[in-house]
Amino acid sequence: MAGLYIHIPFCVSRCIYCGFYSTTSVSLQHQYTDVLCRELELRRNYLKEAEDAGKSPEISTIYLGGGTPSQLSPDNLNKIFDAIYNKVFTVNGVPVSPTAEVTIECNPDDITPQFVNTVAQLPINRVSMGVQTFSDQRLKFLQRRHTSQDVGKATDLLRKADIRNISIDLMFGFPQQSIEEWKTDLQSAIELGVEHISAYSLMYEENTPLYNLLQRNKVQEIDEETALSMYDTLIDMLTSNASNTTK
Repeated sequence: MAGLYIHIPFCVSRCIYCGFYSTTSVSLQHQYTDVLCRELELRRNYLKEAEDAGKSPEISTIYLGGGTPSQLSPDNLNKIFDAIYNKVFTVNGVPVSPTAEVTIECNPDDITPQFVNTVAQLPINRVSMGVQTFSDQRLKFLQRRHTSQDVGKATDLLRKADIRNISIDLMFGFPQQSIEEWKTDLQSAIELGVEHISAYSLMYEENTPLYNLLQRNKVQEIDEETALSMYDTLIDMLTSNASNTTK
């Protein structure tokens, strides 16, 4: 089994913590998509060579990450999936599994009726939303574009489009964040009824605005004991919720 990851580097604006490569020059997305499809063609024999080495080349996962893949136009999304399914791998003897998990990362405010209509016409069957927190104050601190209300609206739109596999990302360990505030975020995520929750501690990556704030003593990292307690809280609440939903 093989997986295919495609990086989409475009963002309307950059979050203060992000250390991944991205650009706000969204006007380049058409050119980037064409070059990306060309690279897929150039690598068309890569998985076939794996088969010759005794490994199964069938693609079982496709993941569009970023950046913000939901910033791509419908035409460019169609180009990418046409290249994957019709022009590159399958025609070279490397099929995409009929049960493949196909994920696209999204910002909640990008999930509009037009967007979900596009998703419904593509092989995408999983959406990963960068929620980070349900606190509007902290979303502004991170320079995220969406609000907490956008998350519920986006989830409803995806459900109506028959997307039954939704994942959300959460962050913990914000400056001055309390355990109770973290519990509130977790409970809000649980109440959405999504299928998957990813959570990670806020990181201070070098050369990011957040790191610069730390260096200038404008913000302070939470202590390790509090961060550990937040992780334990995460495990406890999600485990308890999983147990309750299976009863």
